[in-house]
Amino acid sequence: MKSTIDLLGLCCAVPQMIVYSKLKKMKDGDILEVIVERNSSQERDIVDLFQYFKINTELKHLDEDRVMYIVKKE
Repeated sequence: MKSTIDLLGLCCAVPQMIVYSKLKKMKDGDILEVIVERNSSQERDIVDLFQYFKINTELKHLDEDRVMYIVKKE
């Protein structure tokens, strides 16, 4: 199943908690797309979360202000 989370405009720990919850529920074959503001504290927090759990991601630049991290559960 493919899910997309748009975290634009959210702050503090909310984005991390949303992504963490989705990651825990993922099953083999699932894809999670996470949209964040480029070069923001929000992006750093999400990247730190991926690194902490050793999750490989694909980075896609949507435009000059937004990026998408794609997580594939295998």
